[in-house]
Amino acid sequence: METTGLIAGVDRVVELAAVVFSGDEVGEAFSSLVNPGVPMPAAVTKVTGITDRMLAGAAAPAGPLADFLRLLDQGTGVAHNAVFDVGFVLAEAQEAGLPLPRRPVLDTRRLARAAFPGRFSYGLGYLGRELGLDTTAAHRALADAHACRSLFRACCRQLSQNAGPSAPSPSEEDLARLSGPLDFQDHAPREPGIARLMKRAIDAGSAVHIRYRSSDGETTERLVMPLSFTCVGGAPAVNAFCTLRNENRTFFLGSIREARAP
Repeated sequence: METTGLIAGVDRVVELAAVVFSGDEVGEAFSSLVNPGVPMPAAVTKVTGITDRMLAGAAAPAGPLADFLRLLDQGTGVAHNAVFDVGFVLAEAQEAGLPLPRRPVLDTRRLARAAFPGRFSYGLGYLGRELGLDTTAAHRALADAHACRSLFRACCRQLSQNAGPSAPSPSEEDLARLSGPLDFQDHAPREPGIARLMKRAIDAGSAVHIRYRSSDGETTERLVMPLSFTCVGGAPAVNAFCTLRNENRTFFLGSIREARAP
């Protein structure tokens, strides 16, 4: 997947791709550019090579997204830094009025941390180079889908080796436990709407009431002044002045349980 930016619900998808596979056998592949209806940022074009001219004749999101979701429903999804992909698919599906898949998504970033601990980076490109995987034409959706598939198979093989010479391949339950699977039905369905509310507040210079659940499980009510979006460890977040702490803080969008204008 390629997008105009990092924040689902604010930025848009510009390219979708998926590869169906079982073990080492590769089946159907899908790839499509998507017209986001907004200009392509120059910084993203520099990374992906995708231009406004390329997108001008592309289909509106609903058609390619429906085909993409159909493939996802064929089995368990696999993505690298899955919280990013799931968030964007969720936002675009909500926008298009399409039903969400009911299958979980495994995260190869988390699986790689378990299979190959101590690496300098767990980015898809870096792991591909380190493990000798094919990462040709990275930063295009179909090439990244194939790289993710190759990384998933490498993780499965390594996890089996780590368990012992006679250990079987990890089961889907084992992989789910290591990955912490995301579910489209349960994964922060409020998140894109919260991102849109934060974007309006940033543009207007206004405050937002939030109910926030911290990493230690504490839930607090706060009045914040959103300043900018960011990503931390691949997860979307907002930088904001927090009146509760009287300082600038970073809040993960997925940890904001509720947000509303004062």
